[in-house]
Amino acid sequence: MRIALFSDVYIPAVSGVATSIELLRNELIKRGHEVFVYTVKDPDALVDDDNIIRIPSLPFISSKRLALNLSPLSYRQIRKQEFDIIHTQTEFGLGVLGRSIAKKDNIPFVHTFHTIYEDFTRDMLAKWPRLIDDGIASSVRSVSRRFCNSADQVIVPTEKAAILLKEYGVTKPMHIIPTGLDLERFKSAAHDEKKRLEFRSRLGLKPEDKVLLYLGRVSNEKHIDELLDYLFRLFPEITGLKLVITGEGAAYNRLVKRVKSANQVENVIFTGPVPLSEVPHYYAMADIFTSASQSETQGLTYIEAQASGLPLLVRKDPALDKVITDGSNGYYFTDEESFAANLRQLLSRLRQNREEIFQLSLATAARFGVCKFATRVLDVYGQAISDQGKSIE
Repeated sequence: MRIALFSDVYIPAVSGVATSIELLRNELIKRGHEVFVYTVKDPDALVDDDNIIRIPSLPFISSKRLALNLSPLSYRQIRKQEFDIIHTQTEFGLGVLGRSIAKKDNIPFVHTFHTIYEDFTRDMLAKWPRLIDDGIASSVRSVSRRFCNSADQVIVPTEKAAILLKEYGVTKPMHIIPTGLDLERFKSAAHDEKKRLEFRSRLGLKPEDKVLLYLGRVSNEKHIDELLDYLFRLFPEITGLKLVITGEGAAYNRLVKRVKSANQVENVIFTGPVPLSEVPHYYAMADIFTSASQSETQGLTYIEAQASGLPLLVRKDPALDKVITDGSNGYYFTDEESFAANLRQLLSRLRQNREEIFQLSLATAARFGVCKFATRVLDVYGQAISDQGKSIE
């Protein structure tokens, strides 16, 4: 098949969506399909593989980029590709372009819902409360509802996302398919003790330090401030406790200033963006993965952490029901008290039997391999194509 993926984010951007699209692309190519990725131009994308087509873009909020209008010539060139299936990964920008081509040329059209934009928008506008009202939330929900209902088939990563879209009024067929990951590269890094110590040393960490890691977009909707609130009070109580924040985003500079103002630069380490090839080693050098986000539709970084053998200490969220067994491979928290209590519990378990937690985390991550993911996505493509009375080549 000739398959087109349309997304407003793609590697080298560090995000769960970018990672999932790259893995899907690679697996589909491995199975003999011809895959094109249409995405935004990124100043960090110096070299691309074949059939990665980047559209001119400008910086947007939360480290995202906004695609500019496509020239008529470029639009006609895309339509000449005669795709068998179009698969959009966003309800905006490049997603709108993909939908337009699918509708004009009667191409089967699948959409994956990745982001809860009403949560994203609410957090982005937190500094301007007068702009936040039910009207904005309703408008954002309406965009997702109309876009999903324009697709032939809709993919969601979790039951939480499926329930949400039904509440929005989405009526098109929905398929719950957890996004797959290349698990082996994380597991391999987790077994490399030399690299683990090397990365700790690079960050100024001691072998015996107790390291919490947040890895992902450094933006307001991830509620990193909440982690800082709790940890600033715990650092004096727990010797060697550190937080490493890996990634970039709209909140990065503000959070760096906050940590400096609180005189916590020795305890909170910002790495900024890191090369994708090094991401597994950042997981591997940590002891615990932590996040206070409630805007996840699946939480790919959570699964990457588990594929690295890490336990999780994260805010409770229905999206994580299949990811965390509370008290086993990690712990939920709902407030400062539960965060502190469960952190102490995890540190105690790591001292007593780190290998047990390591194996529990690996076992959970094993359910999210990219091979199974791609097979199920291809099944959805087949359904969309057969519904139009076409045949799969």
